[in-house]
Amino acid sequence: MDIKKLYNDKLAQYGENDFRSLNWGDKEGKSAKRRYKQISQYVDFENSSIFEFGCGWGSFFDFGFKCKKYRGYDINEKLIDIAKKKYPTHTWTTSDHVYERKIRTFDLCISSGVAGNRGGPAWSPNLLKEYLYRMSLIAKKIIVNFPSNRATIRSEHVEYFSPEYVLGQALSLNEDVQLIHNYKSDFLLILNYE
Repeated sequence: MDIKKLYNDKLAQYGENDFRSLNWGDKEGKSAKRRYKQISQYVDFENSSIFEFGCGWGSFFDFGFKCKKYRGYDINEKLIDIAKKKYPTHTWTTSDHVYERKIRTFDLCISSGVAGNRGGPAWSPNLLKEYLYRMSLIAKKIIVNFPSNRATIRSEHVEYFSPEYVLGQALSLNEDVQLIHNYKSDFLLILNYE
């Protein structure tokens, strides 16, 4: 599946003011907001420099979150163009060169709603480990949301993950790892490099 095409098709179908364009379940983005709120329980956004992997059009700011410094990365140019218009004071990029910077220059790297994209950055075992590793080069702490294979409601374009498998992959990269499975539909993975 071409992930860029999926998002471009959804953007054409729903437009810039509907979170279904970002492959979230509803127009208002309730599930996306819940996931950001869940992440915020484990880190102080306002006092952190944040790199967001798979930032879309800047949903982090749509929901009123703030941070000390922000850089958003997404593979979809159309979504990045929207983010630049909506939030011009922040840095947005589609360039893979973000990994060539000094190691761990950000306090936090977040990725919400990205890992589960079928055909996306973590959909196969090889890619999952690379996805986590690349984020570890960027930030001192990584928090990723994963759709759980325990979810009873499924979506056609979403890959569902075994928490045990994801935990094993994370532990092969770092010893300081947490997995939080508070909801049947998804879980958080936290890797600390401080």
